[in-house]
Amino acid sequence: MTGLIFDIQRFSIHDGPGIRTTVFMKGCPLRCLWCHNPEGISAEPMLSFLPDKCIGCGACIEACPHGAHRLTEDGRHVLERERCVACGACVEVCKFGAVIVE
Repeated sequence: MTGLIFDIQRFSIHDGPGIRTTVFMKGCPLRCLWCHNPEGISAEPMLSFLPDKCIGCGACIEACPHGAHRLTEDGRHVLERERCVACGACVEVCKFGAVIVE
């Protein structure tokens, strides 16, 4: 049996007594109304953008063959998800971990 892990949360104290490590996997079939991890519903890898880590260097813009990344006039990075096919080209060139595949 195999699966795709998209997050590991250490020292978790929520949802029960004690301290534990929680492993989040892709492809959850439950569809809970209170889901705290909707990114885990799809079993397919997804591209995540972490704006706090982005320095606006533009490497992802040059690398993306689909034009999914752009900088606004004020230098803010925007990921246009409707253009993104999660090919990973931007992930390979981002030296700061602002674009990752989960």
